Amino acid sequence: MSSTKNDSKTHSKLCILEAAAKLFSKLGVDRTSTREISKESKSNISLISYHFGGKEGLYKEVMREFALKIQSQFCEVPLMDDKKIVTREAFTEEVQRIVDHMIDMRLSHPEISIIMAREKIEGMPLSREIHEEIFYPLMRNFFHLFKLAQDNKIVKADLNPALFFILLSEGIFGFYEVMDCKTSLHKDCEDLLNDKIKLKKQIVDLYLTGALL
Repeated sequence: MSSTKNDSKTHSKLCILEAAAKLFSKLGVDRTSTREISKESKSNISLISYHFGGKEGLYKEVMREFALKIQSQFCEVPLMDDKKIVTREAFTEEVQRIVDHMIDMRLSHPEISIIMAREKIEGMPLSREIHEEIFYPLMRNFFHLFKLAQDNKIVKADLNPALFFILLSEGIFGFYEVMDCKTSLHKDCEDLLNDKIKLKKQIVDLYLTGALL
């Protein structure tokens, strides 16, 4: 009986999180009501307070769940340590892996990406703690790899690893944000939208090789 109750609570919590993600991405946190979340998730409105302490807590939990998924995926294959020799091929593979994860997560969770984009525009009022606790340590791992590649004379010594990462990640998420607007640019990039392998390759080529012959 206890197991059945726990399964039911877990199911209701997941339903609320999924419904909230859709509504928060569409309306924003201020314009989304707990009543709408309750209706969309087919859950009792009191469960929002029970599980999350209210709407703001639910909003933070939606973002935290997303951040933890990203963390678990990146940690499945650890970055190189100081004892390994960083080759050009190995560094390229690591960047490719990062690009793969970013694109796959964006395609799998478009609603959360919209929420996180809005948070950045507003100065991260409710996601700053999640960024510092979960996202920034992942970035620091990449910065370390980047500096190892610089020490091995694979990457230009004067490049800032944080700038590289920001431009790479914002470029990927920004691409999808522009595509979602369905402007004339959408047609110009239709082949890339329909072929994510080609998209991933072009991104890696642009950031590691450049556009010049």
